[in-house]
Amino acid sequence: MTITATTLRADLYRVIGDVIKKGVPVEVELRGRKVRIVPVEPRDKLAALVKRPGVLVGDPGRFPRIKTFDEQKWRKKWNRRAK
Repeated sequence: MTITATTLRADLYRVIGDVIKKGVPVEVELRGRKVRIVPVEPRDKLAALVKRPGVLVGDPGRFPRIKTFDEQKWRKKWNRRAK
């Protein structure tokens, strides 16, 4: 995102807050030259996740036994049909 120095001056605290909160750098242009405001520490994307209690219904110990995509079985079936 690029803004002018005048816009930065008018909204300095909002712009810095957005850089910190969103982790997206802002380019400021003054007389045809640009500088960039970037956060020093990278944003933790997992911290922004919304906690949803109760989403896992049932026994979490069953997860290893849940059927998933079997690629070998699919390839055998595909090869039979391709012949």
